[in-house]
Amino acid sequence: MQRLRSSISIPWLAASVVIVLAIWCNSMVPGSDSSEISHGVLAMVQGFLVDLGLPASWVSNFIIRKMAHFTEYAALGVSVSVALDRHAHLDCARVLTIASTVLIAASLDEVIQLFVPGRCGQVADVLLDCMGAITGVAASSFVRRRIAKRSIS
Repeated sequence: MQRLRSSISIPWLAASVVIVLAIWCNSMVPGSDSSEISHGVLAMVQGFLVDLGLPASWVSNFIIRKMAHFTEYAALGVSVSVALDRHAHLDCARVLTIASTVLIAASLDEVIQLFVPGRCGQVADVLLDCMGAITGVAASSFVRRRIAKRSIS
C-alpha cells in the first residue's frame, strides 16, 4: 500500500476528480436538454463529414451519445491511471484500484440518471464506460512506457 501511495500524482488525481464531476453533472441534465445537446453535436459531426465529402447519414444520435460515454471514460481512464500509477508500473494492486475507481464512477453515473427526468440508468452504459476506461488506461500505459524507453536510450 505504501508503494501505491508513493506513486500517486496529486495534479492527475485532481484532474480525475474534475472529470468525474463533469461526467456526473452531464448526467444531471434532464433528458430533453441532453437530447438537444447531442442533436447539436450530431449536426456538427454530420456537417463536418459532408464538408469532407464523406457520407454522413450513418452517424446517428445513438452513436453520438454512446461515443460520448466511451470518450469521457477513456479520458477518465487516462487520468486515473496516471494519477494512481504515474510511473507506469501496473501491478495487481494498481490495476484493481484503477478498475474499482472507474467501475464505481460509472455505476454512480448511471444511478444518478435514475433520478433525473427523462433519463434512465443502463447497465450497458456501465459496460461501455468501462471499455472506454480500459482503452484510456491501455493507451496511457503504452504511451508512457514508450516515452520511458526513449528517455533511457
